[in-house]
Amino acid sequence: MPTHAVTTVTSQRRALFQRTANAELLQQLLFRYRDQGRYQLHGFVIMPDHVHLLLTPSPAQTLALCIKCIKGGFSYAVKAQFGGEIWQPSFHEHRIRDTEDFQNQLHYIAANPQRRGLPNHPFVHTAFPSRIDPMPAEFRSR
Repeated sequence: MPTHAVTTVTSQRRALFQRTANAELLQQLLFRYRDQGRYQLHGFVIMPDHVHLLLTPSPAQTLALCIKCIKGGFSYAVKAQFGGEIWQPSFHEHRIRDTEDFQNQLHYIAANPQRRGLPNHPFVHTAFPSRIDPMPAEFRSR
């Protein structure tokens, strides 16, 4: 399965994830769905109003299903707290082409908080072997 860099944004760019409890909930959901085998999660950052992911869907999943699950799972979990839409209806994705592209996306994810003026942002995960899946084999063999 191809690996993708994905960005999805909150509705009207509301800073929902500035609230630590919301960011922690989304982080838990990302790991739960990964542990269920829906995808491999290679890196992510949860910013106040958007999320960057680097993931490889499992063979039984499409990228769209993975994102629908993530966005829908979070929306369901917080529906009592918020009125209206949680997410913008679409997402932006980039298919990873090679090892260099994979590494560039990881660096982009890791540097995103610094670029946004959040140098000590706690929700960046790009290099935690026990929590993040390794680079897909298709890129390691090149």
